[in-house]
Amino acid sequence: MKKNTALALISIFLFISCKGSSMEPVSSTEILLGTSCFITIYGMEKPSNADAALSAAFNSIDEMEHRLSMNISDSEISVINREGHGTLSPDSLDVLSRALGIANESAGRFDPTIGTLVSLWGIGSNGQHIPEDYEIESAVATVDYSALDLEGNTATLNKEGAQIDLGAIAKGHAADLAKRELLDAGVTSAIINLGGNVQLLGGKPDGSAWRIGIQDPRDSRGQYIAVLETEDTAVVTSGIYERYFEVDGVHYHHILDPDTGYPVWNGVESLTIVTSDSITADGLSTALFAMGREAALEYAAAHDNVDVIIVDDQSNVYLSEGIRDSFRMTDPDFHLIEE
Repeated sequence: MKKNTALALISIFLFISCKGSSMEPVSSTEILLGTSCFITIYGMEKPSNADAALSAAFNSIDEMEHRLSMNISDSEISVINREGHGTLSPDSLDVLSRALGIANESAGRFDPTIGTLVSLWGIGSNGQHIPEDYEIESAVATVDYSALDLEGNTATLNKEGAQIDLGAIAKGHAADLAKRELLDAGVTSAIINLGGNVQLLGGKPDGSAWRIGIQDPRDSRGQYIAVLETEDTAVVTSGIYERYFEVDGVHYHHILDPDTGYPVWNGVESLTIVTSDSITADGLSTALFAMGREAALEYAAAHDNVDVIIVDDQSNVYLSEGIRDSFRMTDPDFHLIEE
């Protein structure tokens, strides 16, 4: 049985040349949010403050994880899951509000109350397995974002067995928090890469855009199939290769359908969101993946600040209009479909 985890994979590749920079890049890596988190500063007003800026950025991620992780027993989310209600800090309240907003927009294809179902499958953990049908049916019955009520600074779960899991949006929020710390420290050019969730701060020090490679969703070696030029954006991918296991030749990935309880199978193998903030990119990458190609492209067409890159199981690649001029295919085995 093969296993792949986010700790071992980065879904986006950065092609970096820093000619024209007034400082040497300063980097740091930490294991947080269950993955490898990389931050590199390429330009800032006072380069001597780079180490302090990196420390502040990582501290903001660590503090957020201790508020929002369902795997930390005294986190705000764990208390709500255990007690059925709990008090939220302003930051946690904002994340839950954003999660419920995306749930509403996607008619529940993204659902922050999916925790019981996620725990049942355990994909990416040592306990990952195919549950029995009756177990899946029971877990699906607990998934209902409308049962999560926010009033003041209090969250209440009004359905027995429901559990909050913000894994599909937390890394995005963490990247936004890290970016805020870097900006406050005077950073003008940086890359925040949280296990493949990439937040770009500015462009390259020479004024050009970053070049980002989009991964082949079928190649665990990390080959890229296309290059996107962009700057000061979040670029986040959800794909069938991020966390999965195989049994008897069947591929079971971690993006679960809240209605069926099984991994989503709709022909999409990876979906990348390009937008201004990482929490939106993270949540939408899951929501639009589950909604499918046509709905994802329609969503992007209706939202000026959201672009999508979709790779399907026929080696076809679909783009929203806003990034066509900055996107280039590099793998002849994949075909850009003009619509």
